[in-house]
Amino acid sequence: MAKSSRSKSGSKTVLWIIIALIVLAALLLALSFTPVGDEIIAKIRGISADDDRGGGSDKVFTAIGGNIVSGSGEILLENVGFEAHFVDVGQGDAILLKFPGNVEVMIDGGTTSSGLADYRTELVGYLNDVVSDDTIEYMIVTHPDTDHYNMLEAVMDAFVVGEVYYNDCDKNTTYSKFQDRVLEELGDEGTAIDADGETYKVLNTESYSLTVYAPGYDRFNTGDMTEYDAEESNGMSPFVVVETLNRTLIFTGDATVETEEWFMSAYSGSLDVDFIKIGHHGSDTSTSQEFLNFVNPEYCVIMCDDGSAYEHPSATVMNRLFDKGVVTYRTNRHGNIVLYIDASGDMAFGVEREVPVENNTVSGRSDLMLITEG
Repeated sequence: MAKSSRSKSGSKTVLWIIIALIVLAALLLALSFTPVGDEIIAKIRGISADDDRGGGSDKVFTAIGGNIVSGSGEILLENVGFEAHFVDVGQGDAILLKFPGNVEVMIDGGTTSSGLADYRTELVGYLNDVVSDDTIEYMIVTHPDTDHYNMLEAVMDAFVVGEVYYNDCDKNTTYSKFQDRVLEELGDEGTAIDADGETYKVLNTESYSLTVYAPGYDRFNTGDMTEYDAEESNGMSPFVVVETLNRTLIFTGDATVETEEWFMSAYSGSLDVDFIKIGHHGSDTSTSQEFLNFVNPEYCVIMCDDGSAYEHPSATVMNRLFDKGVVTYRTNRHGNIVLYIDASGDMAFGVEREVPVENNTVSGRSDLMLITEG
């Protein structure tokens, strides 16, 4: 009989435990829809419920001259003086630079990812949110590959464009139609880069400058000047060097190793950059070890898709970035990325998706990922 009594007692205990667990689960479910629940869950995760890394575009957009603050009210960046927006367009480049005085520069705008119409709509919508006065003062088209220009006509439809820099070559009918649109839209305001290239001081003020180092469209062309293979087309990409707020940034289009060698010999003096937009979506046709050593960056962005089309970025390039500890953001992982620099020269990266950075192998180097108000 004693054995039977113990069995019944044990069954009741198990039943009460089950009931308690059900009540607790219901309570947690109810709390999850309240601020108190958010705080409890956040503490379980070991973070503040008021803190959020990136997350959505409304959490990273700000006006030049404004501050970026954390959810607790801490000023993370004070008096933002520069922004570089890397718009996630899948396999392609679309970059908007914002300077004080409503001066904006667009570098490329194209994609080879499927769903071109959707990307085009998303790009124009993004620009509508961040372009300050319906005018993009300068547009730089690095080279005649569609993943760098095939959405720019839609941009010209939506915004006033002041001046366009582009390689004046005859690659194919698609690029020729784009050139015709530039001439129709801007007339003499289009700056055609010729076969030999040139150095263009596009912006040059007391507080910032933007210089285009263009190799020209025939420097690395080994065949007919009207027929460019992929390497020859990529090779005509100029290097865009921005100096602002005691920082130096470089944007490389799809510049090849040959183009990098030309730039290193053409650039007068040494170059130590804080940030680089990695060339050719991280392909091993770009970003040689010699070039990385020459520019010596600390941070970078790679613009690419999920790797299904061209297996970008290359493991070779990622290993080089790892060895040098170049903190790496990628649009296919982080979504839209915004590089901010404030009046003190402090930098930070606003991201659409909270994903750990790669290649942060230098002791004490912060990832600079923004934790903005939610």
